[in-house]
Amino acid sequence: MGLFSPKATKGSFVLRDIIYQITGTSLHASYQNLGLVLFPALEAKADREKVEYEMRHIHLYHNNGFQTHAPSFEALKGQQFIWTSEYNDQNEEAGTLCVQEHECVRKGTIEILDVENNELTIKWSGLADVGWSRKYGENVPFETIFSVKIPQRIPYTLDAIQSTKTQLDEHTLLEILNLPEFNQEVSRVSESCQWEDFNTILKFRVTRNGTDYLGEVCFKNGKNNFELHMDEKCPIKLSFRYVDFNLKARYEQFSFEILS
Repeated sequence: MGLFSPKATKGSFVLRDIIYQITGTSLHASYQNLGLVLFPALEAKADREKVEYEMRHIHLYHNNGFQTHAPSFEALKGQQFIWTSEYNDQNEEAGTLCVQEHECVRKGTIEILDVENNELTIKWSGLADVGWSRKYGENVPFETIFSVKIPQRIPYTLDAIQSTKTQLDEHTLLEILNLPEFNQEVSRVSESCQWEDFNTILKFRVTRNGTDYLGEVCFKNGKNNFELHMDEKCPIKLSFRYVDFNLKARYEQFSFEILS
């Protein structure tokens, strides 16, 4: 923050010298290889009598998430995640701030101040572009402190660009078995843009305590129309949530949820 910038108190957002009150917060999270990936977001507004209309509303968010390597929310307390540039060593973005347009956070620190009563208290500070004036142009300092509810159900995400395997817990491994064949259909539909013509089968294996259990996700007439079939002997019950992909951008993720 700048030398003369006011500090944020809980429930407020400070953009250089403009103080906003937070109007909403959200947190999406998933597990990737036993580590929590967080997607925090907030919205805030300023007093309309003190701030011109175009600068009254802000939206700060983390679009693609960042890996904490924490096995639980309780383990996050006191941790700091620091970006010295727009992306860190894992190519994770520092975040996005929207005032005029959606602009990059150039530098940032996300600190988990507390974990209590099913909530995270987060301090997020840094520098971001606004593009409004010389004073609110590039590398504008911001700081905010807010609480956000912890999601009740946390899915498990497999990043297929990085690996076809992901740990569900210390005893359980999930592995995609036919990714090249699956991606042939992804490529075909992506090139034709006939999204309702997506018809294929995703084959996977769950290995728990050394025993393998096979499963399939059958897609019919679109990636959002599917049925999961799982070996009835599998000791855990899985739900398939979605697949999202853009192979040209090297993005492909499968999301599962453990029901029991």
